[in-house]
This record gives sequence, structure tokens and C-alpha cells, in this order.
Amino acid sequence: MANTFAVIVSGRLVQTDFQQVEPSKFLITIPNADAINHIVVFLTGMVPLPADMAGAVFFSFPDPSSPPSWIYLGYICNEKPSAIFKINKLKQMTTGSSGLVAAAGGGGGGSFGYVQPIISHVAQIGISIESKISVAQMTADPSTMTTADSGTKLEQFATKMAENLYNYCSSFSNSLQLFATNIGANPNQQLVPLSTINDWYGKFMRNFKQNPDFWK
Repeated sequence: MANTFAVIVSGRLVQTDFQQVEPSKFLITIPNADAINHIVVFLTGMVPLPADMAGAVFFSFPDPSSPPSWIYLGYICNEKPSAIFKINKLKQMTTGSSGLVAAAGGGGGGSFGYVQPIISHVAQIGISIESKISVAQMTADPSTMTTADSGTKLEQFATKMAENLYNYCSSFSNSLQLFATNIGANPNQQLVPLSTINDWYGKFMRNFKQNPDFWK
């Protein structure tokens, strides 16, 4: 079942090289993990999970001086075949953060073991096949969750940024009437110099650094 799961790290190729370390446990290594903020874990669709089972997803950012500490992120199943998790805060945690390590019943989590030498800057994702009832009793750390509210704010920000760009550039636009004959363009079209966009970007970023909420 190792080809059941896959992981995506932003800016990288899809990883599908999960190792089956126990009959119901699978492990994958994420290299160069220091720069990772989010990961996506999903079912490939090649081998579906049993109808009453789910894949509990765990994260470990090994400490060279300690055994792995597995932190429960969430789950995937046939009805929810993918999930995105924030892990930037988890990378700062040590094995002393036992309150965040899920105690999954029936052998879930916390026991993927030493499949590889512990190396700094390398993370691991473990998936444990558990009953949906067991998974429902697990609690993920809130810092790993991405919410609909954050998605709405991102959409609002993108909309405001586009409006800001349009309004700024519109004030510098010129008619193509003078150039229409030479370039065969619609004389009613408006022309905006590329330098205007560069100027807008510089001003926008300065405002954003001074006040990230200026666009609201």
C-alpha cells in the first residue's frame, strides 16, 4: 500500500517513496526541511483505503540528540483524499513537547521507529492506518491547521491588491491614438508604461512592510 500516499512540498516534485515500516504504518523522508512551511498529503487513488479506515498523518523533525517525537497533524481518507498542514511552528518543537504527541489507540503514531539515521535538516512524515473511530478521537495541534477563514482573507488580499494596481496604473494610462496608425492597434486602447507597474510594486511593498493591514 506504500503507493497509496503522496506528499507535496511547495516548489518541489511530488514524493511517493513511502516505506512500509509496519503492516499499517508508512514513512517518508523530507530532505532540506528547514525551509518548509506547508505540506500537502494526499491519496494517489492507486489503492483506496478500506471504507472504515483513515490515514492518520504524523510529523517528526528529528533532534540529533533525541529519539523522534511524532506530532499528529490530521487525517486523510477516501472521502477526504487530501489535506494541507502548516509545519513551520512544529519544526521548533523538541521531544519535550509531549502534550502535542497524539496517543493513538491500537498502535497509532509514536512508533515509526528509527528507519533512518537521525540527520539534522531532515523531516519525516508518518501515516498510520487507523479506524475512523480512532482517528476521530485524536486531536491535532491548532497551529498545523489551515482554515477557511485564512483562505477568505487571502482572497480578500488578492482582490484588494489587484484593485490597487488597476487604480494606480489607470491614473497613468494614455490613449494609443497617436500610435494607432503605426502599430495597427485599436486607438481606444489605453497604454500604461512598464515603469508605472514597477513604481506601484515598490510603493505597495513599502506600505505593506510598514503596515501589513493597510489594504483593509
